[in-house]
Amino acid sequence: MNSRICAACVAGLLMAASAAHSQEPLWIGTFVSEQQSTQGVDAAIETAVAKMNFITRPIARSRLKKTNPAYERITISQNGRVINVQFDDRKPIEMPADGTSIKWKREDGEVFDVAARVIQGKLVQTFRAEDGYRVNTFSANQSGQMTMEAKIASGQLPSPVIYTLLYQRSSGTPAP
Repeated sequence: MNSRICAACVAGLLMAASAAHSQEPLWIGTFVSEQQSTQGVDAAIETAVAKMNFITRPIARSRLKKTNPAYERITISQNGRVINVQFDDRKPIEMPADGTSIKWKREDGEVFDVAARVIQGKLVQTFRAEDGYRVNTFSANQSGQMTMEAKIASGQLPSPVIYTLLYQRSSGTPAP
């Protein structure tokens, strides 16, 4: 009798652990690019700078292309109240999961206020600088496809840069 009770308790614990694991957001994991080119990013940049004058257009285009690469790999994890987002081989960005902003320095030395929060099941990562902001919205589905929607806006741009990149869960990353 005691062994049946013990077995039932173990089974219950395993089911609870499984349920907790299945509640993990679908955007957690390592995802690799489904796209082979930067055409979507380039087209979005061209649309945003099209109305600029011929002097400022190439400067804006160059800066936007430099700061908006089509990443090959994105790794997202959550450890307690901290969300980590890593683009390619860059250092992970560690942000509080409650949306609190932190100071973060990009490789080129530019400093941003960065925040992360979950809104309606999507991870929303925001970068704010003196001259504008960027919002990355990550969402994923059961088949392992992740979408990163990027929006870059600045008072110096006549319209925002908006593009979407598609990623697939890496074969080495189990689905939640």
